[in-house]
Amino acid sequence: MTQTPRAKAPAERRRPGENPASHASAVAIAAETMAKSTSTLDAPCRVIDLSTGLPSLTTLFADLRPVVEDPAGAFALYVHLPANALVEEHFGWEALEAYLAVVNNFLLRLAKDTQRERSRCVIARAFADDYVLVMPYAEGDEEIGSRIADEMNRHVQVVDEELASMHEVYLGSSRIKLLPRIHPERMLYRGIQRAQAEATDVGRHRLAAQTRLLDRCIQHPDTFSMLYQPLVRMEDHSIFAYEALVRCSAEGLRNPHVLFNVAEQSDRIWPLSRLLRRKAVEHIKELPGDALLFINIHPHDFDDPQIMGPEPYIKAHAERIVFEVTERAAIGDFVAFRSRVDALRATGLRIAIDDLGSGYAALSSAAELNPDFIKFDMTLVRDIDKSPIRQNLIRNMVAFAVEAKVEVVAEGIETPEELAVLRELGCHFAQGFYLARPAPPFVTAITPRSGEWMRPPPRRAVEVPPAL
Repeated sequence: MTQTPRAKAPAERRRPGENPASHASAVAIAAETMAKSTSTLDAPCRVIDLSTGLPSLTTLFADLRPVVEDPAGAFALYVHLPANALVEEHFGWEALEAYLAVVNNFLLRLAKDTQRERSRCVIARAFADDYVLVMPYAEGDEEIGSRIADEMNRHVQVVDEELASMHEVYLGSSRIKLLPRIHPERMLYRGIQRAQAEATDVGRHRLAAQTRLLDRCIQHPDTFSMLYQPLVRMEDHSIFAYEALVRCSAEGLRNPHVLFNVAEQSDRIWPLSRLLRRKAVEHIKELPGDALLFINIHPHDFDDPQIMGPEPYIKAHAERIVFEVTERAAIGDFVAFRSRVDALRATGLRIAIDDLGSGYAALSSAAELNPDFIKFDMTLVRDIDKSPIRQNLIRNMVAFAVEAKVEVVAEGIETPEELAVLRELGCHFAQGFYLARPAPPFVTAITPRSGEWMRPPPRRAVEVPPAL
């Protein structure tokens, strides 16, 4: 039987440019800690964790009781490390032991510092690879979690950059006060359970971290930049307008869908949109000729009193701006929404309805807003040249729009075949990577050579492979 080779230690498998001492030092810490653990196995009232030398949680209730009986109560801090399995799968078990040793070293130092300040602080291994600290409660402890998480992140980064790339830590907390009719150990255990539930709610923690990052970005507008993608007239391939598209340089918010999803979930749509509207019009005086500028607007923006002014930098160029309304499903009170749209149109702004892709019902609903433009999204446009059913649908939707005096933009076009079919179906304008990608202001010529894209390319003969 072939023997599986033993995995190499992380220091032996370092990548080019990596600090060779980082893994070695971490492994040494792990080895030393494990040696200490073995030497304390004869402790009479402890079950010792061999990885860290720490006592297990369930054996500590006697020591924790004095903490809980403090008049101010106790404070439980639960430390959850969700990346442990990923570290072990990617680097091997030795790397995980080294990683846990780094975390253990940081938490032991934290516990010692806290004990000096508050006279008591107990640290233990909790469930799986997590930790729990219990200390006397102090005012402001509810805010301690984010500070400790930031300090731990910096600590791991300094010790080992490669492990830091996978490191994640989430903290949950709970204040514990004794009640006369409930056993102290049970109160303590329930408090730790509450802290654990909070720490292991990874989705909430990730949103909180993303929200903090978004807040920092909004405070530093240079984090955001604008690219502009042309909209092209079908009839003569001239540029009719540009759509302003945001890009964020912050890691974790680079994807615009993630950016706006975080803003929506964290109630940051107004401050984000205000900043992006101002950024979008920074170059409006450089718009070529009589081109228009499409600016994306979230339905929640129409509840913002600042936009209904509208803002001076929008009002000054209203005749060249099109507000492109996205995510129509988020519109609650349609009548109130329509009145706000009408108020903006009265200032000279034009309105476009974006992502129209679900047929007559969506088109009829959009038409109620009396827009100047509607945009067919890529779910309708993709491979339209291969779908007679969708071709017939778009043909009739275009006829409906023309009757309502609404012009149609087909977006997401990526092939000459798609473009040629959409032109034949009556769409007025085209947008997509086939024509031009988003770019700094302002692209003045489309990608395809003049006139080529107005007709489908010749079909190529299909080579049939010989029969086997």
